Amino acid sequence: MKFHQLGWVMFSALLAVVLAGGFTQATEKVGVVDIAKVVEQSDYGKGNADTYEKMKSAREGLLEFIDTNRVLTTEQAQRLRDLTLKPQPTTEEKAEMERIKADVVAANKKWQEISTKPNITPEERTLLDEYSRRSQAMNEYAQRLLNQFANEMQDWANQQKVKSIEKARAAIKEVATAQGFSVVFEVGVAPFGANDLSDGTLAAMNAKK
Repeated sequence: MKFHQLGWVMFSALLAVVLAGGFTQATEKVGVVDIAKVVEQSDYGKGNADTYEKMKSAREGLLEFIDTNRVLTTEQAQRLRDLTLKPQPTTEEKAEMERIKADVVAANKKWQEISTKPNITPEERTLLDEYSRRSQAMNEYAQRLLNQFANEMQDWANQQKVKSIEKARAAIKEVATAQGFSVVFEVGVAPFGANDLSDGTLAAMNAKK
């Protein structure tokens, strides 16, 4: 899933309350803001979306590699996981990752060769059995990784949504105060409300680096 598709439902009720601030009186100046639009189009939101896609791509790449080459040892798989999840691996770590992948690809090729031979030696039978055990272990390991990655990505997305809303609320307060608005509703609560502060809020949020 895309980053912007995650998490807004869980915050919709919260937004309706925290942005409303209370009941309005006839003399109050009321505005509305599309907070999802503000967050997603802000520099901060776009940065989060880009980071999310990089995290997602790295994890999907690792799972795809394991699925294609199931002869990894547990040690190789764990090391690849650690290196893959590093935000900024060093040159040496990148080289190590490539070495491990090359070894695994070579082992997988060997497995395919032995598997198709009509007659194999006792040594090849032992190796074939070892590869089969690794394949089973990698099936289980990949499933655990998939579940772990899904939870990690959802937790990260939820944390970023909270931070994004905090930044957006600060920008809303700044704009509303400057323009004399006493109450600002989230647009989902007042879809036909006038005085849309979304663009001003977006500019104010981007101005704060």
